[in-house]
Amino acid sequence: MNRTTLEVPGWYIEFQAALLRQAPRPEEIDQVTAEGWINNQKSLKNNLAGCLIPPPVTAKLPRSNSLLEFVGIVLVPATTGKFIARDKFVINTKRNAPVKISCVNYNFKEYFLSGDGKTKDPMSEHALRYAKLCKESEDGTTIKELGGEAKAETTLSEMFSSMEKQGEGEDGALLNNGGANLFYIQDCSGVLRVVCVFWRDKDAGWRIRAFPVEDSGHWSVGDQVFSHNSVL
Repeated sequence: MNRTTLEVPGWYIEFQAALLRQAPRPEEIDQVTAEGWINNQKSLKNNLAGCLIPPPVTAKLPRSNSLLEFVGIVLVPATTGKFIARDKFVINTKRNAPVKISCVNYNFKEYFLSGDGKTKDPMSEHALRYAKLCKESEDGTTIKELGGEAKAETTLSEMFSSMEKQGEGEDGALLNNGGANLFYIQDCSGVLRVVCVFWRDKDAGWRIRAFPVEDSGHWSVGDQVFSHNSVL
């Protein structure tokens, strides 16, 4: 049988077994507390992650001359099907829209939705880190601070996953106060672009814009950058 991206590695099965062996015994936890965790598994997951996943060793107060300040980590859930950008990035501000999107600029359509558009094979659960700009910056400078294009690069599916968690502009990792959320993503031709996602109070949905990395202008203090690097 062919190996697939959904196959569970042996080390992870051992890890799950170790968690089960170390779980509190019946005499160590009362029924009310146990049922509380059963009925709030999201909180249980977050608490376990906080205990088991060490924070980045570089998550310290930035130097006074730092460009980026680490803010946090957002988990990207595993996917079981192919991500098809043309099916996801559709303008829709109706009440039942899974993700409210009010604007997609021409560049984004040209870079990522032309032809068959960008696709992405299923992925396992992983984390993105995000940081805020402490100074105005051009993309070239920000990418250099992140450690180069390979560490700065993210994907459309990761960006959309973050949008899904805040489908109606709720609070979360993405700024929803008009500030820019920046993702560096390869387009259909393999060229790295900067994609900006933002939501203003008067907007009925997320606005998505894409620009050439070398010609997007300056991003403002407080704007956020998402990447696979801890940035500090």
